[in-house]
Amino acid sequence: MTTVKSPRSYVRYIIIVFVVMTAIGLIASISPKRTSGDFDVYYETSQNYLARAPLYITNLGVKEFKYLPLFALVFSPLAMIAKVPALYLWSILNIFSLYAIFYFFYRLKLISFYRLKDLLIIFCLFSLTGRYIFNNIKIGQANFLLCFLMVLAIYFEIKKKDFWAAVFLALSLMIKLFPLLFIIYFVLRRRFKIVGYTILLVVLFLLLPGIYSGFSLNLKYIQDWLVLLKSTPARMFYSVKNYSLLSFFSWIFIARHEGYILGYHKIAKVITPEVYYAWAASCLVLFGLFFYDSFFKKDKDPRIVYLDYACLFICIPLFNPLAYLNSLIFLIIPYFFILRSLFYAGLNKIWVAVISLLTVFSFISSMGYNKIFFADINQFYRALTYKILLWTMILVYLNLWLIKLALKLKFKKQALSASP
Repeated sequence: MTTVKSPRSYVRYIIIVFVVMTAIGLIASISPKRTSGDFDVYYETSQNYLARAPLYITNLGVKEFKYLPLFALVFSPLAMIAKVPALYLWSILNIFSLYAIFYFFYRLKLISFYRLKDLLIIFCLFSLTGRYIFNNIKIGQANFLLCFLMVLAIYFEIKKKDFWAAVFLALSLMIKLFPLLFIIYFVLRRRFKIVGYTILLVVLFLLLPGIYSGFSLNLKYIQDWLVLLKSTPARMFYSVKNYSLLSFFSWIFIARHEGYILGYHKIAKVITPEVYYAWAASCLVLFGLFFYDSFFKKDKDPRIVYLDYACLFICIPLFNPLAYLNSLIFLIIPYFFILRSLFYAGLNKIWVAVISLLTVFSFISSMGYNKIFFADINQFYRALTYKILLWTMILVYLNLWLIKLALKLKFKKQALSASP
């Protein structure tokens, strides 16, 4: 008797093949002949760490190690082997981190890997974010690991395991500071136990590298790190390839009046207070507009909580003063929840049409960042002054806000219909 396989099996096999082929493509994109990139900075800095040499060396904002000493300590085993094998191991770790994100989404029952809708979500998600994934693999950025750590913090918070949520949130803060937005969010939701654990663990992780380097040298490393952060040159904010809100206001108030496009690094003016005021105000407005309900409601519907977390992943590159193409890897999480809402939230056709249209627009705007669409480099840089990828992030933010509004209206309607 012939056994007929169910459609579920075929969907799962297609997903497995797609995932494996994507992993092979990512590994094939690694170039052992590369001469510069974030991986190279991590590798050389970790070798300096092992030799107890200076870590935080200023270089006009380029090829600088801007992570805390714990990152250098954790990366140091790779610095003990040859550079090319270390590059491949680091890239495989990043690919593992990317796929592990979806494993924990599976554990949260957010995706099952056997429905046709799940296949469409995965395919659309990689179509929307594929260029960011390949870009991060190419330069060896740590953003995959950072995303994974924050997803682990979300997973354990949902599971009510506050200590472990704090462990992974504190570890993410050893890479970059903008996961501090999670701390603000937990304060708003009165999850003070996670906040307290995180603060204690951050102190522990700051001190931990001192076991190897010595505590006096470790303290000097932290002081040098603070000095390096403060010394970021203004030209990094004026760059047409920086898509943060701070860069947007730096361009509006200063850079566009200087007449430089290709030569933005020649602008001598420092960032003025009005730029910082506009940046701070816009960050507060965008954060408050999305999270205002957290002031009044500690316990929320899980579907709303997931949207809150997705928005935090948008706020990280938006609010970050230095948000280049690789930073848009954080869009994986919000895009996942946008696509999941389109397929599973049961929204009416008008909401689905509007959200789908905005998603298409965000994809088109992100694809605008490509030299092949322009006659020459000057035309390309001129287009970049419009901050193309900033509008991609704004559109994704708007989509999440609309989905949250649609779900709230749906819940309200259901409550009214259920009441006697």
